[in-house]
Amino acid sequence: MFDRNILTKIGLAIVLVTSPVLQAVPVAAQVTETSVESLPNQHFIIDVSELEQTDIGKIVIDASAIGGQAALEIPLELKRISLSAPDCVDAGTYVLPVTATNTDGEIVETLDYPVTIKALANDGESHRDWDEEIIYFLLTDRFYDGNSDNNNPYDLDYAGADNPRGVYQGGDFAGITEKLAYLSDLGITTIWISPIVANIQYDVSAGSQDGAFYGYHGYWAQNFEELNPHFGTLEEFHTLIDQAASYDMNIMVDVVLNHTGYGLHPLDGARENSPAGYPTDEDRAVFEDMLRLETGRDALTESLSGLPDFITEDPAVREQIVAWQTAWLDLATTPNGNSIASFRVDTAIHVDPVTLQHFRNELTTINPDFKLIAEAWGADPINHKNFLNSGKMDSVLDFKFKETARNFINGNLVGANETLIKRNETLESNATAGQFLSSHDETGFLYMLNNHLGKYKLAVALQLTAKGQPVIYYGEELGQTGANNWPVYDNRYELAWEETETENHDIFNHYQTLLDFRHNYSEILAKGNRQLITGSNEDGYILVERAFQDEAVYLLFSNREEAFEIELAVTEADAIAFNHYNGEQFQADGKRLIIPATLLEEGGTALLTLDRGQFSVE
Repeated sequence: MFDRNILTKIGLAIVLVTSPVLQAVPVAAQVTETSVESLPNQHFIIDVSELEQTDIGKIVIDASAIGGQAALEIPLELKRISLSAPDCVDAGTYVLPVTATNTDGEIVETLDYPVTIKALANDGESHRDWDEEIIYFLLTDRFYDGNSDNNNPYDLDYAGADNPRGVYQGGDFAGITEKLAYLSDLGITTIWISPIVANIQYDVSAGSQDGAFYGYHGYWAQNFEELNPHFGTLEEFHTLIDQAASYDMNIMVDVVLNHTGYGLHPLDGARENSPAGYPTDEDRAVFEDMLRLETGRDALTESLSGLPDFITEDPAVREQIVAWQTAWLDLATTPNGNSIASFRVDTAIHVDPVTLQHFRNELTTINPDFKLIAEAWGADPINHKNFLNSGKMDSVLDFKFKETARNFINGNLVGANETLIKRNETLESNATAGQFLSSHDETGFLYMLNNHLGKYKLAVALQLTAKGQPVIYYGEELGQTGANNWPVYDNRYELAWEETETENHDIFNHYQTLLDFRHNYSEILAKGNRQLITGSNEDGYILVERAFQDEAVYLLFSNREEAFEIELAVTEADAIAFNHYNGEQFQADGKRLIIPATLLEEGGTALLTLDRGQFSVE
């Protein structure tokens, strides 16, 4: 964790003198003529191609002065790395030492790279940092059908499928565009859509008894250079991007770097009585020499679910797959100048690290503000698989948060809160995590709770008030859920639009209230510290303070099912508490505040601010 106060406690000269890398350098470092300027959270590239020694075995950069690693390795194959500084780094110029060693570990060359971090312009306009994003993940095909003309572009027999849930349902870009007001009203700032490229067309279960199954989810690419025609045209995609921008929402696109779809491996070849839409030899020729002929047993070389695996460590393959994906930044740019703002990188642990670094570098060259969030199975902010502060990713999906939420709603309020305190300490604005409860690859959280709505709402309150990026899986806000049961996949439902017409929808209102509170206190909840004020597991409630830059909000969580009152100590006798969850207000009496607890079935949540004084730690 980078100490956000360190740069105000010590001067730059001290930072450089005490750098562990510089202490070990026996030769004079040369100051490069290349000077870099950047804003907090914005990427910049350090290019060390001027290192001229031929026997270099390793290159490291000390980025600790701007909150990064003290010995971050720069790939020899690239000699370039993308870095960024968190928003806690003061404006100023910092020098980042680069050290090259030979294969025997001896220092052969050093360079110093000056980097200037500029202050954000104070122009009166609101600014939303990456760690303040509220993400909504939807499967495009299952969200809303806005243009029925594209429902069957390949003229396949979807109507005759023996598994209707395994075929395309009609959702598209036009449908998302039509429902942007709904997402804006909910409180979303980033819409994460499933992969947009053309997928294999055929039923992968053809010839079996498994039930029809097509690539409606988007993760089985056949052509990385074309849009999936089920989802719409480039013009419709541009309209979605522009209209989202008018609501101050960004578009995040899911991308796959490590595999293609079934039927595209060179050993697949043509089939006898092949199903309609099966890839041709011409389709397979596109990937000639790019796919692994033999599967391995490690994360890099195994073929996930038998999918054709790219040789991502091959330089030529690296260049091609990165070129395919980065081209979408230009293709997606609208005549109004808007474009996609981020990628979610699928199966990132199965991609060669040098390729991921090259991907990041190329994206930085195109747009220094472009962001990446990694899907790495089992990752969390502490065990982030070396994706954070590594020059590769800005965020990871937090696979451990669900476990913390389950502990919390099942009675271990204090233990779960301590876990979140430790989690807080690992996160910065440029190295954060997206906490989620459900996804398309896992059984729904509410389903796992046997539809216990009270516990579910309490878990949601924990998720939406925690540091990090809340990731909402489409339909969760309406109470939709389901099993991860292939090939039906009840967790990949069509969004229940009829539910959105329900007046005073209980679960939707819960989400909307919490997200409205998060917007109003965005910096505190996205960046602030966390501490327990009072309460215990035995009490059945805890009061938590979230504080940032001398401002605080208080979260009162209860898992009790009977009505009761909570007496809280305050520092001022005239303190007034306001509960943003239900609009109630409470006046202190002799430095004591009595607040009725919200029952578990009602969400178990109070969102408190104090007018005068603070709650006292007990």
